[in-house]
Amino acid sequence: MLNIITHFSNKHNVEKITMLENTPDRKINPVMLEIPKEIGFVTQVNGRDTVVLCDINALNKSRDADDSSRLPAGQIGAIVKIKVNKGFVYATVREIIRQEESTGPVQHVLMHLDYLGQGVRAPYSPTGVSFDRGIADFPVPGQLVYEVSYEDLESIFGVNDTNHFQIGTVFPQHVTPASIKTDNMLGKHFAVLGSTGTGKSCTVALLIHRIVERMPKGHVIILDPHNEYAAAFADRGEHFDINNLRLPYWMMNFEEHVEMFIGNRLTAEREVEIDILRRCIYAARVDAATNMQAEKITVNSPIPYKLSFLRDYLDNNMGMLNNPDKIAPYLKLKAKIDELKRDVRFAFMFSGMLAHDNLKEVIKSLLRFPVDNKPVSTIDLSGVPSEIVNVVVSMISRLVFDFAVWSRGDDARPILLVCEEAHRYVPTSEDTVFGSAKKAIERIAKEGRKYGVSLGLVSQRPADVSESALSQCGTIFAMRMNNERDQRFVAAVMPEGSKGALSALSSLQNREALVVGEGVRAPVRVLLDKLDEYKRPSGGNPAYSEDWQKETESDDFILETIENWRNQGR
Repeated sequence: MLNIITHFSNKHNVEKITMLENTPDRKINPVMLEIPKEIGFVTQVNGRDTVVLCDINALNKSRDADDSSRLPAGQIGAIVKIKVNKGFVYATVREIIRQEESTGPVQHVLMHLDYLGQGVRAPYSPTGVSFDRGIADFPVPGQLVYEVSYEDLESIFGVNDTNHFQIGTVFPQHVTPASIKTDNMLGKHFAVLGSTGTGKSCTVALLIHRIVERMPKGHVIILDPHNEYAAAFADRGEHFDINNLRLPYWMMNFEEHVEMFIGNRLTAEREVEIDILRRCIYAARVDAATNMQAEKITVNSPIPYKLSFLRDYLDNNMGMLNNPDKIAPYLKLKAKIDELKRDVRFAFMFSGMLAHDNLKEVIKSLLRFPVDNKPVSTIDLSGVPSEIVNVVVSMISRLVFDFAVWSRGDDARPILLVCEEAHRYVPTSEDTVFGSAKKAIERIAKEGRKYGVSLGLVSQRPADVSESALSQCGTIFAMRMNNERDQRFVAAVMPEGSKGALSALSSLQNREALVVGEGVRAPVRVLLDKLDEYKRPSGGNPAYSEDWQKETESDDFILETIENWRNQGR
């Protein structure tokens, strides 16, 4: 067996095919006419993967060779190709084990391969190979396995049309550019997953920068719970926080009204309060909609109404009751309305100037119509009071979806909503304070594609993200994960269950990602491009070794911090 492998290796190292046919308008690609270097042959095949027997000396020579046109195959994640009747089958190395044989030095190894796709010779294409996912011609035992060249990688991962953007380079040589197919990624949602500190936020910033560089008239909204992205998009985005964000209270649907005015407490009186609030909100909307037919108005219609009408309605209905127990729910709702109007933290929703119909201005500002050279909206949620952040996320998500549903014609545009810390707003648990936000985001995940709404989920705890939402993401950027629970969950929701790719999750370096799904032509391990400092998110790790060497001379920063703290603003 060793002689056979060596014989083929020696033969194919030197043999080349030449072709003399050359017409003035067609030039044959000479690279693809070279016979590649053979490293072993197939011993076992099934519908999922293939086992290859390789001579260890051939792999070592391949790894140590100076031939820069070939890519060594003897390592995890490397790509090889198998000769079949209709071209080559491309596969990645998932596992390498010693073949059971007599004791002594290792002579042969078994490589377990996962299929990537199939390529057929296309002499007139730039790379000489036409690659497609799926296997039309499976290998059989005895067929030869070869190293791949840079031209092979280009045929697999390279994209030659305008519907793509580049994010980095392909493992392991990091020479071939890694491209993402724009429409495929955005049209079927995407997720960026990985442990803390692996570079998720920088990856999100890289993706969005590349997208808006290619499409400067885009419409991107980032839900930013830690105020990381304002700095990254200072020159290409509009930043919103509680000081300039305007979300009128009357934009809430009834479920959001319940969470705002009543909350999620489980008491016997809750259903009574909900019924009172439903009648109250409906009456307020009907009273305010003087130019609409009452039968077309629902409790969820985004019609401006005044909070004073709610108080008057509660007073009038309460006055007709004699039983103190029945009056109590009305008093609670009145007290909550007064509290929300009085608390300065809620001014971005309940200030007096938001009682008029400014829905057009809200949509223009948040969704970027017109773009005005700032296609990105970064919404800082860090200053939003914790008790209503769920409602704010729900309102923004629903605003994006509802606007897309009802917009028609040539001026309608797709919208991308990016949700950082997705495990907070779209959790696996059903018993959560983020009920309305979860429902709104899951609706986008399930139905948004039909209406031109794209969703990007970002999380360091993918196992805690709703599987219903995450499984709808057609492209996944998986960064290093050490938690086995997260790894298992990602394996379950990956659009392509590539064991070879998943086995490398715990060994990825920072700025490395496994990209699988609709956005790439085949699963690929990528070293992501490094962004310029001014384009990166601001959430870096503190420099303890430097900061704890310096004394704080003035206490002015303490007074400034206290002022920000009390005013709930920076």
